[in-house]
Amino acid sequence: MKAYVAQAIKASSENRHHAITIEKTLLEVSEAEKELKWLRSAVGSSEKEYEQNQKKIAELRTELERERSEKRKLEEEYEEVKNEVTELTSENEEATIQKLQDEIKECKAILKCGVCFDRPKEVVITKCFHLFCSTCIQRNLELRHRKCPGCGTPFGQNDVREVKI
Repeated sequence: MKAYVAQAIKASSENRHHAITIEKTLLEVSEAEKELKWLRSAVGSSEKEYEQNQKKIAELRTELERERSEKRKLEEEYEEVKNEVTELTSENEEATIQKLQDEIKECKAILKCGVCFDRPKEVVITKCFHLFCSTCIQRNLELRHRKCPGCGTPFGQNDVREVKI
């Protein structure tokens, strides 16, 4: 019987030892499960963050490509304008000189009498404000043809005034 009691005590001791080992193992499993949940959560949030970063990268690449394309277009346009300016500058110098000379001729023509196209305008007919040289207007007055050569408005000696242009 002593052998059975010793064996029972030994079995009871082993059972306690196994129970303690099982409890330790259960605690370790429980902590491992908690750690696994935390790691899964961390992986999930990392995956979301990764996806967001990938979207941002794709958007930035698209924007970069758009800006590069715009830059190329602007550079091409700049080159076209630059070439046009260079071309116009060489042509424009001669054309500008000719244009200015034409404008000078037009201005001189405006200052010449509209009847004789020779002498400068010196007098004004106050009824219609047309300008002519005094010689042409005096001739009209002497011939008693007292109508404005420009518009045909009748005028008299008192309607003629001198002007300085």
